[in-house]
Amino acid sequence: MKKTQFSVLDYQGTNVPQFADANNNEWISFGADNLYPLYLEELYTSSSINGALVKGISDMIYGGGLDSDTKDEHVDEWLRLQKLFGDGEALKRACFDLKLYGNCYLNPIWSQDRTTIAEVHHVPASNVRVGKADDQDNVTEYYYSPKWAEAKKPEYTPQVIPAFSTDDRTAPSQLLQIKLYNPVSFSYGLCDYVGSTNYIELDRDISEYHLANIKNGLMPSMMISFHNGIPTDEERLDIERGLYQKFGGATNAGKMLISFNDNQEDAPSIEPIQLADPHRMYEYLSKEVSVKILSGHRVTSPLLFGLRNEGGGFGSNADEMRDAFDIFQTTVIDNFQEVILNGIRPILAAASFTLPLHFKKYVPASFFEKQETVTTDIRPQHFESLKKKDKEVVISYLKTKNAKPGADYHLIKSDSVYDVQFDEFLHSNKRRQFDIEEPSQEPYDVIGPKGYRFSVRYYYEETAQTAAQSNASRDFCQEMMALSDSGFEYRYEDIQEMEGENMEFAHNGQPYSIWLHKGGIYCRHGWVRNIYIYAPGGEPTEVETIEYITDWDNEMKRVGNNFLVAQPGEEIVAPIDTASRGAYE
Repeated sequence: MKKTQFSVLDYQGTNVPQFADANNNEWISFGADNLYPLYLEELYTSSSINGALVKGISDMIYGGGLDSDTKDEHVDEWLRLQKLFGDGEALKRACFDLKLYGNCYLNPIWSQDRTTIAEVHHVPASNVRVGKADDQDNVTEYYYSPKWAEAKKPEYTPQVIPAFSTDDRTAPSQLLQIKLYNPVSFSYGLCDYVGSTNYIELDRDISEYHLANIKNGLMPSMMISFHNGIPTDEERLDIERGLYQKFGGATNAGKMLISFNDNQEDAPSIEPIQLADPHRMYEYLSKEVSVKILSGHRVTSPLLFGLRNEGGGFGSNADEMRDAFDIFQTTVIDNFQEVILNGIRPILAAASFTLPLHFKKYVPASFFEKQETVTTDIRPQHFESLKKKDKEVVISYLKTKNAKPGADYHLIKSDSVYDVQFDEFLHSNKRRQFDIEEPSQEPYDVIGPKGYRFSVRYYYEETAQTAAQSNASRDFCQEMMALSDSGFEYRYEDIQEMEGENMEFAHNGQPYSIWLHKGGIYCRHGWVRNIYIYAPGGEPTEVETIEYITDWDNEMKRVGNNFLVAQPGEEIVAPIDTASRGAYE
C-alpha cells in the first residue's frame, strides 16, 4: 500500500530586531541583518494606516516648533536660537525619525574657535549605526553609510563620526543620538509601535493579496496532489520550493498554474480549497488590523488622524475628539516632546542657551480649544499671597455645595484619589453614558457592569506622608477640614467649578485649581473619594456590599486599565510631599 504524505507551505517573518555585537565590525548591528530601519520604512510606505499615523503623530510632536514664554525679554538669545536650528527642518525631521525608528540623530557643528555651536543639522537615522561602548558604557563614535545593504562596496564604506562631546571638541562635526528608552537594547531605541508590526505587515499583505487576486482573476487557494509516486525528501523539498516561489505569497494570488504530463493518470490533481465565508473573514481581519495598529500607536481616537470608525459625521464626535486629543497629547505627544527637549539640552548648554523651551501645541481641528503652547511649568500659587476675601469666596462657595447623597444611597467604600485623568475621564464620560447636557443633574454618577448605580463624592482630608514643617495650618485648610468633620462632601463638578469662577486665584493669569493644588505650598491635604450605592431597599447586607464593591472595582478597571487614561496622578498627593513642596521655582 502506498503511503501518502502531506506538506504545508507557510512563510514567517520576524519583527523584533536583534542587536548583534559582531567581532568583525566596529558597530552594533541594528537587527539580525543590520537592516531593521529599512524594514520599518517598508512598513511605513506599504501600510496606509501605519503611514498616516507615523506622519500625523510626528507632526503633532513637532507642532508649531520651538517656542519660549520669555523670548520677548531675551530677544538676542531667541534670535541666536533661530539661527542655530535654521528653519526648524532639522528638528522636524528628528521628530519624524524618533517616531518611525525610535532613534534620531542631530549633527552639531562647532564654531571655528570651538567655543560654541554654530549650527545643527539632521542625519537620517536609517544611515547611522552605533559604535561599541567603552568600559564605562560611553559611546564615543558612530558609523554612517548612505546604503548599509551595500556597505561592502567602497563608495558605501561606513564613515566614522565622533559622538558629541563638550570635553573633546577636536572634530568640528559630531553626532548626537536621541532615543526612546527600551530594556531590550542599550545601543538603540525601539519604535513605540513595535508590538503591532505583525498587524502592520498583515495590513500590507491583505492589500497586496486583494490587488493581485483581482488582477489575476480571483483564483482561490488550491490543494495539489501528485499521482506518480512519493518523491524522496530532497525531491519533495525542491518541488515545494518551486511551487512556493511561483505561486506562494500575497503578490502571487490568482496566478495561472500550468502542468505538463505524460498521461492523464499521472497528472497532478488540483482542487480549490474554498474558505468558509471568506467575505466575513476578510471583513474581520480588516477591522482587527485597524484596531491593533491604532492600539500599537496608542491612538485615543482615529478621528484625530482622519481615520473614521463606523458611524456618521463629526458633530456627535466633537466632545469625544476633544477628550481624546487632550489624553493623547498628555500620554503620548508630551512624552515624545520631553525626549526631544532633554536630548538637545547638551547642545543648548554648549551654545550657552538658558531660555526655557517648549513645543507649540498642534491643534488638529478648528473647534478644539486652541492653546498656543504646551507647558508643564505651572505650579500651585502661594495661598499666603491671596487676599483674605478671596479665601472667603472659596469657603463660602463650598459651604453651599454640600452634596452628600440622600437616604437611598449607602456608603460602601472610600478611595484615595491618586489619578488625575482617572476621575476626569470617569466624570466626563457621564455626558456620553447618560446622554445629558449637565451630568450633575443625574443622582448617580456611574452604572456598573451589572447595572448597579453608584454616586461619587469627595471630601478634604489630611493625606501627607512628609513630616509637618510646623504645627500651624492655614485658615483655608482649617475651614475645609472643619467642613469635612461636619460631613461636607462635594461633587466633582462643583470642585472643578472653582477654577473657572475665581480668576483672582490665578498665577500669572493661569486659573488656580484647588482640586490639584489644595492649599498651596507645604499643604498637607488632599481629596478622598467616597463611593455610594443606590439601594432604596435599605442598608446592604455584608454579602450585598461585597457584590457592590466587586461591581464598582470592575467598573474602575475598565477606566483605570483603559489605555486612553494616564495612570499617575496628584489629587491625593499633598503639596508638601512634592519635590517643590508646592511652591513655584
